[in-house]
Amino acid sequence: MKLRSIVYGVYLAISILVSITISAIPTVFLVVDAYDKTDAFIDGIGWPFVNIKALVQALLGGYFPIVLFERFWFIVFLPTLVFVCYGIFLALLAITFRLSRRLIPFLEDGYYSLKSEVWLLYEFYEVYYIVFPYFAWFFSVFFDVKPRHIWFGAKIGYNTVVGNGRLFNPERTVIGDNCFFGYDAVISGHVYEDDRLYINTVRIGNNVTVGANAVILAGADIGNNVIIGANTVVPKDKVIPDNTIWVHGKAIPRRMTDSAPEVPGPMSDNLPNEPSFDKQITNDENSFAN
Repeated sequence: MKLRSIVYGVYLAISILVSITISAIPTVFLVVDAYDKTDAFIDGIGWPFVNIKALVQALLGGYFPIVLFERFWFIVFLPTLVFVCYGIFLALLAITFRLSRRLIPFLEDGYYSLKSEVWLLYEFYEVYYIVFPYFAWFFSVFFDVKPRHIWFGAKIGYNTVVGNGRLFNPERTVIGDNCFFGYDAVISGHVYEDDRLYINTVRIGNNVTVGANAVILAGADIGNNVIIGANTVVPKDKVIPDNTIWVHGKAIPRRMTDSAPEVPGPMSDNLPNEPSFDKQITNDENSFAN
């Protein structure tokens, strides 16, 4: 392994440890400060907190050591304090990870030989984004979403729902407005081919729906009003035209209509008459699909 790869590998490990330490210091001080001041502050408020503490001590004082009642309110609010402190820790960790990543070289789009070991720099660069959710614990449901992707470089438009989609390379992902990604849909800005690494930005237009378990590979350019079928693959550098459905390796044109389909039942009269897309395929479109 070349010296440069070793140096950056060591830097990666040290920067993660330092980031964890720096992010944890304020939360430790906050817990210590709360341990010293919480009970004095709440007891100083008086009623009804003093009465509650006295009642609990009268009922349970014989079963627990007195020190628990000296820090009664600290113990009561400890779960809330832990969650608040952990949220602060994660926010600081996200900041330090992003700052640390700036010292890892960023590879431009293109091909890179695996023999050159330059590809390791690409892997090192992605580590901060990948490992961050593992520190999130309970908060992972909040951090494995759109804000995290944007924080690490993705460009995501208004009203777009990434949900349980997976972005492998946020800094190489551009998504338009009003898009939706199904469960485990994958957007990857990199592809390994034999002895080469290929990296390229994925661009997705507006009003695009990506089905569950679909995979969009590096360099794909998807137009507006496109549906990517579930369990399908968009090859690298593939250009998908506007107003199409990508399924079975083909872009099938979509036919636009001016009225929404009628919904049976009493609620149908109350539905707004808005433009929609009819997914039926015309005769010409059928011949195209065949």
